[in-house]
Amino acid sequence: MTIWLLGSRLAVPDAIASQLMNGLFASIPIFLGGILNITLVAAVAAMRHPSAAFLGWLSLEILFGAIRLGVLVHGRRAIRSGRTPPRLLAALLSCAWAGSVGFGAFLCLTSSDWVLAAIACLSAAAMVCGICLRNFGTPRLAAIMVLLALLPCAAAGLMTTEPIMPIISLQLPVFFLTIFSASFSLHRMMVSRMTALNDLERSESLNRTILQASPDYTLILDAADMVVFYNQPMTVEADQHALIGRSWLSVLPEEDQTIGRQALEDAKAGRSANLATHHFDASGQKRWTDVIVKQISDGSGRLIVVARDITHQKKSEEQAIWMAQHDALTGLPNRAVLQDRLDAMLDGADHAMTGALLIIDVDNFKSINDMFGHDAGDALLCAFADHLRAAVGADDLVARTGGDEFALILATGSEAEVERTAERIFDRLREPFSHGGRLIDCGASIGASFIPRDGKLRSEIMKAADIALYAAKAGGRTQLRVFEAAMMVEVERHQAMIASARYALQHETVMPHYQPKMSLRTAQAAGFEALLRWRDRDGALQGPGLIMAAFDDPVLSAPLSERMLEKILDDVEHWVRADIPFGHVAINVTAGDFRRGGIVETIPGRLDARAIPPACIQIEVTETVFLSQSADDVKDALRRLSGHGIRIALDDFGTGYASLSHLNQFPVNLLKIDRSFVARIGSDPDAEAISATVINLGHCLGMEVVAEGVETAEQERHLVAMGCDTGQGFLYSRAMPMEEVAPFLTTSRASLPRTGTA
Repeated sequence: MTIWLLGSRLAVPDAIASQLMNGLFASIPIFLGGILNITLVAAVAAMRHPSAAFLGWLSLEILFGAIRLGVLVHGRRAIRSGRTPPRLLAALLSCAWAGSVGFGAFLCLTSSDWVLAAIACLSAAAMVCGICLRNFGTPRLAAIMVLLALLPCAAAGLMTTEPIMPIISLQLPVFFLTIFSASFSLHRMMVSRMTALNDLERSESLNRTILQASPDYTLILDAADMVVFYNQPMTVEADQHALIGRSWLSVLPEEDQTIGRQALEDAKAGRSANLATHHFDASGQKRWTDVIVKQISDGSGRLIVVARDITHQKKSEEQAIWMAQHDALTGLPNRAVLQDRLDAMLDGADHAMTGALLIIDVDNFKSINDMFGHDAGDALLCAFADHLRAAVGADDLVARTGGDEFALILATGSEAEVERTAERIFDRLREPFSHGGRLIDCGASIGASFIPRDGKLRSEIMKAADIALYAAKAGGRTQLRVFEAAMMVEVERHQAMIASARYALQHETVMPHYQPKMSLRTAQAAGFEALLRWRDRDGALQGPGLIMAAFDDPVLSAPLSERMLEKILDDVEHWVRADIPFGHVAINVTAGDFRRGGIVETIPGRLDARAIPPACIQIEVTETVFLSQSADDVKDALRRLSGHGIRIALDDFGTGYASLSHLNQFPVNLLKIDRSFVARIGSDPDAEAISATVINLGHCLGMEVVAEGVETAEQERHLVAMGCDTGQGFLYSRAMPMEEVAPFLTTSRASLPRTGTA
């Protein structure tokens, strides 16, 4: 009943419908005016006609007025506290009051007191107007109240004795229709207005929420480019007016005002303008913003400026640029920065030398990494970078170009200054580097080239410095070499060796040849030493000397050793199965083969897999292996090999250092007298004395002694007289391919050749 009585035919939001129904408790002046007016009329009527009917009407009006006023006060309090007011009660009381108005008007019209009737009719008309004005939000209630107030008047018009009065009964229906139409029209108009206002408030609230939640600065400029609206994210409302009334250009830093003025012109021309600028916040921190300026399409000439804080993005970009140009570990500029600096120097260079490029390589860095771990290696590189920074001037560039390689660009064309800089670096590196309680010696090799003397292009300058660095390493490391044209010959020779080794590996032309080791007591072959041979592009057989550089190359040395070992084991396996009495095969290994994962630690497993007796294999090492950075690893590996039954030979004995201590520390079974001593036997008493001493020493330690490079029968006679066990050299045979081993063994059992050539 409440919904129908107080509702509307129009579809309105619940919030507006609630406001319309609460209109019952609004318009206090109209409410009080209606009550007082009708009560006064009733009082006048009672005074003129103090009958029971008129006195009852007066009492009824006073009672309705008091009750309705109490309900009105209660309802308003309920609305203020957020509760629902007594709407149905107020509506029913309104209808009852309207009925009382009609009742009173009926009494007045039928009293034949035309003065009182005129007053009653005027009051009723006023009450109807008040009903329509006060209850426009509830048109059905207003219509019922009008009917209740005027229908008695229409009935009274028909019941009076005055002939003219029935005209009221004819006029009132028209009046009813007019009032009803006006009431519903007013209702539609007010509902439309309230809906529009509600939508506007919601839109403003939404816009306000968006602005408050937006991370962007929003400004509106008038036609004179003055700020008329400003919203700053995350600020209180009082701060929003800080820029109001100021010229927007004055807000920009001076260096950006020109592009700001252009942005305003573009926006006024209908184009969207964009610029990046900055300002300083209250804490003095620099903040970057990306600004868009656009014209507002309302014909007012105003502009909207939206600025987004991109400080984090700017910092990220700066960090990305820094990382792209610097080494993450040491913080030094990288190769790209170095190349840009070289290009800039070469672009402005004339014939006079303007600078020098130094390429610096940490000596034995891989060994340090292997021995002490990568943490120590990283710490060493950082300390090395600090030494380089301290050794150069403010105008010089220090860069890390990769791995353990660094570069300097010195702003000097003086070779003396380059040498002084290198000496400062060497002085700093003489002090050991401490890490984890251990001292690590660190040296460096330096190659230098001059700009533009050694090239017109960046690649030529860098290549010249690299060549000088190679010469410094080849000359014994820990030294400075300045590029000279003659160095190109050695580099080309080195590159030719690398290329030849790579070709031999790719085309699988690396193979072992076997040189016999003859027993000087039985004149029979005691075994063989496997020597590397390879075929060049013309198919000619070559020795290892033409690819010697490949054995020091970390990329090629391991494949060469792997290829040799695999082919040697194939040949040995074949001889074992064919029951050919070859004795043993000695395999030369380098320090690199002892690295973790190198071929040395795989030998026992490979022998077992092929069912090759360990006695068929010997391992030959030189004293340089004992002196390597990983000497402890070498010792452990040799002990494992010896424990497996593989004999160990010490090659080139007598040419290194601390040989006697090595014989105690390492499991050595054979000593090989270096060919430099054997070649002088018979002509040099010192060489004969050294050879005899080595033979006696080996026998005292229970070792077999092998003499290398035996080329003449006289050398053999001296060795036999000294008690040497085994001889090896051209006197007996050159190194031979696998196919010739079996025939050689057959021939050597029949007679021992003595006609080998050098």
